[in-house]
Amino acid sequence: MKSKLYALFFALITLCILDACNDDDVTIVDPDPITPDLTEKITASVTGFVADEDGTPIVYANVDAGDKHALTDEYGYFEIPAASLAKFAGQVKVSKTGYFDGYKTFITQANKENFVRVKLLTKTEIGTISASSGGSASSTDGATVTLPAEGVVTASTNASYTGDVHVNVRLIDPAAEAVPGDARGTSTDGYAKALKAFTTVAVELTGSNGQTLQIKDGKSATITLPIPAALASDAPATIALWSFNTETGLWKQEGTATKTGGAYIGTVEHFSFWEGAEGIPLVNFSARVVDASSQPLAHVPVTINIGGLPKNAGYGKFGYTDANGYISGAVFANANLVLDILTPCALSAYSHEFSTAATDIDLGTLTGNLGQSVVTLSGTVRDCENQPVADGYVQTYDNGFYNRIAITNGTFSFTGLACTNTDVNIVVVDYATNEQNIPASVHLNAGVNNLGTLTACGTSTMGFINYTYDDVSVSIQEPTDTVAAYNLTPAAWTQVVTLSGNPNESQKMAFQFDGGSDPEGVHKFSDVFSNAFPSGRGYAPVPVTVTITEYGPVGGFISGEFSTDLILDFNDNSIHSLTCSFRIRRRQ
Repeated sequence: MKSKLYALFFALITLCILDACNDDDVTIVDPDPITPDLTEKITASVTGFVADEDGTPIVYANVDAGDKHALTDEYGYFEIPAASLAKFAGQVKVSKTGYFDGYKTFITQANKENFVRVKLLTKTEIGTISASSGGSASSTDGATVTLPAEGVVTASTNASYTGDVHVNVRLIDPAAEAVPGDARGTSTDGYAKALKAFTTVAVELTGSNGQTLQIKDGKSATITLPIPAALASDAPATIALWSFNTETGLWKQEGTATKTGGAYIGTVEHFSFWEGAEGIPLVNFSARVVDASSQPLAHVPVTINIGGLPKNAGYGKFGYTDANGYISGAVFANANLVLDILTPCALSAYSHEFSTAATDIDLGTLTGNLGQSVVTLSGTVRDCENQPVADGYVQTYDNGFYNRIAITNGTFSFTGLACTNTDVNIVVVDYATNEQNIPASVHLNAGVNNLGTLTACGTSTMGFINYTYDDVSVSIQEPTDTVAAYNLTPAAWTQVVTLSGNPNESQKMAFQFDGGSDPEGVHKFSDVFSNAFPSGRGYAPVPVTVTITEYGPVGGFISGEFSTDLILDFNDNSIHSLTCSFRIRRRQ
């Protein structure tokens, strides 16, 4: 459970109207209705981490925010500076093959670093349905999709589709981090609402060639959305259906669903994320979280739940503090709520009860005794020349403690929450020299952890391909050039390519070798593509052995070398020599 966010959204789904509101002497006044304005744009930066359902970082995921794009690094971290975002609803979209797209929405904070953590759900195919005859597919947890006969089109062309429809469905706990958006939606009257959700599902239809499919105009499909047991008794007989609008980052009210047994059943005219939820008037919320020493708690999880209900009842929504401990977003109006500051292990370290009315609420600075959960990391960082690192970062990882800590003028300091006293790994990186230390383990003790002087030196963070063709030596070196390696499973091939220049016309250097990912295995290649050859391509009549010295996981490095005096130009069969060494970050 993790996600930084500077403009932390947490439009929660948790509302408990005060019992006192039923008193004859009390008049509840709803806040003035809000019509979302998505035309007002501001420039802001967005950073964060992307992980799977187990909390494992997802490497090289595509991240889009406004008009900017980035890739996550080996820690699942991304950084997007100066993006143009809607002030009312800034949004980050994350995509990676094999996962449902992830979305996080927030009230954009100008001139601040908006921080998010995005959790991606693995796609799960629950069955196939004939597009011609229609039919149903159900997941093991009871989510069902029923398609009409001759009711499916290819999304990109709107042309009728007649083959098998592959149905991918994931039922999502309404309180889970993977729910897209920030629990705000637009009702049929055009007003912004905070959503009290009872069931959420992700649905995607694909064709035999992997193309995205949709429901044909004039047709509709039926969906069954199981209700979590903890919410079943409170679930109303009829509920509004909301689809997630991937363009606005807000949910959109569309139709209704009826409670049948332990599920809601309704009809829809397109597929996306769908939710059965009540729309509640909202107000804006803000606070700052600090420890007993008034140090801001950065990037810590914060939940808001209904007062008086168990914290796992299902209505709670959460977000993360920004680098300075601030949180902001939308919450239910006229509600009794409980704010909990959590450790990365989802254990409450501090609780604060509060009530909302019809106007925005600022809780000010929240100071709590967080006990053994609070850890402060501090220290200094030197480069290979024993000079202070002017610009870089300390990356912590393992045990849910994934944080990117800035180094400024040779020093760093960070206060956050840890699960318990535990060990985490750290890497120290110098942006100026592109050097880092060998990863080291640090034991986190409660309170201040002075790590002393760390050295960002010993391992390059950059990839390279150095080769000699006959007597001419060439160095392809990041960051000037861009190189990448891909593990082509299940074929057991590894592809090495140069991505800079125009790789579609002329490769500076590219080859692929067999033998899988075991460095001790036998690896050989036969073809090489390089503009060093007159034809742009060479081949070895006798496969050339590649010695692999390092084969890291995705995000790590693949290193090796080879040498041959017998490699022929592909067109004229002229004989050449080729020696090559490489160290390239693995992207797949």
